[in-house]
Amino acid sequence: MRTIPPMVALVAYCLLFVGCGEAPEDKHSSTSDQSEHMKIYTSFRLEADLSHLSENQRKMIPILIEAAEAMDEVFWLESFGNRDELLASIESEDLRRFAEVNYGPWDRLDGNRPFLDSYGEKPLGARYYPSDMTKEEFDAACAADADFCRDLRSQYTIVRRKDDGTLYTIPFHLEFSAQHQRAADKLREAAALAEDEGFRRYLEARADA
Repeated sequence: MRTIPPMVALVAYCLLFVGCGEAPEDKHSSTSDQSEHMKIYTSFRLEADLSHLSENQRKMIPILIEAAEAMDEVFWLESFGNRDELLASIESEDLRRFAEVNYGPWDRLDGNRPFLDSYGEKPLGARYYPSDMTKEEFDAACAADADFCRDLRSQYTIVRRKDDGTLYTIPFHLEFSAQHQRAADKLREAAALAEDEGFRRYLEARADA
């Protein structure tokens, strides 16, 4: 299973709230009562006592959140695609929030069942692989070229299809270069404020990774 490597040690402290655009005329509808689904989630506000932090440490928190937001954008692209287009197409506020929680139109706690009428089953490879790629095609490509097979199996590549139908791979750092650069810039900005030498080196190392 594909996973995203962590960028920031403090991402666990960040609760990201995402906004919604104005809904166009062509709306998605629900296949069920979405309010019932949202009952399994609980919103909460982080109210940690930050009084013991220094001024520089408090300044670092929003900077690290911005780094996390850049990687959150990457996760949307890997899981579904264009987040803003999806959310803008959903009229119901409950449905939009449910889509935000699930990073797409599939319910992660219900076997990835689609909850919008205009979406079918979630592709088995999400957006890491072409939606029409079969296991047999993947295995055949691996068997034909050992070097290419390593790229196909890498946890840090996206697999796409050329116009002639053949497969090719793109490393994460190229496919998501803009987001990675934003995150790296923010990590370096936070590192400049770090008072602990070890943490400063850690942030700089993650920015250069």
